[in-house]
Amino acid sequence: MLPISDILVRSISGYVFIVPVLIFYFLYLKKTERKQSAFHICAVFLFYYYLFGILTVTGIGYTSKMSFHPKISLVPFFDMISGPIDTVLNVALFVPLGFFLPMLYKKYCPIKAVVLTGFLFSLSVEIFQMFGWGATDINDLITNTAGVCAGYLVYYLLSKVLPGDLRKKFQSKNVNDMVEVFLFGIYTFIVMVTIQPWVIHNLLNVG
Repeated sequence: MLPISDILVRSISGYVFIVPVLIFYFLYLKKTERKQSAFHICAVFLFYYYLFGILTVTGIGYTSKMSFHPKISLVPFFDMISGPIDTVLNVALFVPLGFFLPMLYKKYCPIKAVVLTGFLFSLSVEIFQMFGWGATDINDLITNTAGVCAGYLVYYLLSKVLPGDLRKKFQSKNVNDMVEVFLFGIYTFIVMVTIQPWVIHNLLNVG
C-alpha cells in the first residue's frame, strides 16, 4: 500500500480537476432553480474526493505508462484466508461508498441500487488494473462489494435514529441521481488515467 503522504498527493492532484466542474455544476443547478442544500453540496465534494482516494489506493494512475499486462486471479476466497489484513482493508475501503450513495441520492436508497453500483465500480477498477496498474483479483471484487453492503447497513441504522429533516438536507433535489453519479464517476476515472499521471510525473516530479 502507498504511504499516506503519497496517497494524499496523488489523490489531490486528481481531485483539483473535478472541483471547478462541481462548482459550475452546482451553479448551473442554482440558475435553473434546482438549488441544492449546503449540506448536500459539501457532502458531494467530500464524496468525490473519496472516489479519487479509492482509485489512488488501488493503484489507478500510479504510472503514466499504460500497457495491457493483466495479472488475473480467479480463485475465490483463498487469498481472503491467506491475507486477512488485505481482506479487511478491501472491505473497509468500500464502506463509505455504500454509505454516501443512499445518503446523497434518493434513487440509491434501495440496497440493490447501491450494491449494483458498488459492484460495477469495483469491477471497473479491476478492469483498469489490467493496464499496468495492479492485479485483477476476484477476491477484491467480492470484498469490495461486501464493503458496500456494510456501508449501506451503517446508513440504514443511522437513518433510523437521525431526524428525517436532517437526512433530507443531505439528499439531492430535482436531479437525475443515477446519471449524475455515472457521469462524475466516469470523469473521475478519466482524470486518474490521463491528467493525474501527467501532473504527478511532469509537474510534481513524483516517482
